[in-house]
Amino acid sequence: MYLLDKSETMKTYPFKMLFAAALVYTGLAWGADNAELRMNQFQVIGTHNSYHVKPENQDYSGNELAPFNYSHAPLEVQLDRGVRSLELDIYPNPHGTRVMHVPAIDDGTTCSLFTECLATVKEWSDKHPRHVPIIVLVEPKNDEIPFLKIKMGNYNAAAVDRLDQEIRSVFCPDQLITPDLVRGGSPTLAQAIQEKGWPLLEWARGKVMLVFHTRDALADLYTQERPSLEGRAMFLESQPGKPYAAFFIRNNPYDKSIPELVKQGYMVRTRADSGLHEGVINATETYEMALHCGAHIISTDYPEGEAHPQTGYKVVLPNNVPARCNPVNATSQDPAICLEAPPKSLAGLP
Repeated sequence: MYLLDKSETMKTYPFKMLFAAALVYTGLAWGADNAELRMNQFQVIGTHNSYHVKPENQDYSGNELAPFNYSHAPLEVQLDRGVRSLELDIYPNPHGTRVMHVPAIDDGTTCSLFTECLATVKEWSDKHPRHVPIIVLVEPKNDEIPFLKIKMGNYNAAAVDRLDQEIRSVFCPDQLITPDLVRGGSPTLAQAIQEKGWPLLEWARGKVMLVFHTRDALADLYTQERPSLEGRAMFLESQPGKPYAAFFIRNNPYDKSIPELVKQGYMVRTRADSGLHEGVINATETYEMALHCGAHIISTDYPEGEAHPQTGYKVVLPNNVPARCNPVNATSQDPAICLEAPPKSLAGLP
């Protein structure tokens, strides 16, 4: 059943009803009985390097810059088009964490500061309080360019703590899904996932969840004296057996561990394409496997509105909805049930 948001009025309600009727007519069932669904029982599309703007005046034919030959729309436009997961590459800076791909060589971005990017997400979320949770992957970089004598800052305890501070400077506590909220009273985050599961999807609507996309030394730094991410603002790219295990990165959708991890209650990100290769030759096999493997996030360089100009390759969910029931762990629900109303452009409404 469609729920009338507090921000809506009777003036706009008839248009919503017309929209819902259009969905039923086209075979979609948004707002069907999914009140018991957990927030790990959906599937959405995400973008790779969501901030990226390609370098200008470059010859991309057959050189090492060829994988950089793409630009994404601003974050709010991607969200308008149905993207529900974003990826930000960050560099430490005492005056504010920076967002870019490679300094000097591939540094074009739609939002240069981490807080600027997050503020864009928050503003969009505030205007769309019924969205499924937006998951933001935060990937730390510290690439050095020796021949340009460019040296970025290093990550230390202060830089890592600053990330959490910057996140909380943008989002209110009730807008963030944090490890503490999911862990509750369980001894570890992993145990909470295994025994209690994730919160209900209905509770998670309108919220944002961040994942620190890193392992090894930096992961050790982020979990120092916080084995289950106690007090942290972000989840962490997981490794089996770790007390903070909750979210896994498995970029190859053919990885047989994906459906098993999903069945165990963990969340997973995979990719439909990489290095622009699939878009150039319009190869959809990896994309199709990503849809079926059960990964919660399917990341792409070719979301809605950014199809390959020659081949038309793009990555969307069936019926171009923003979110659908997960095909592996929400089997009691029809995958055609869409968990969020499609973009207005799909229904042709103003």
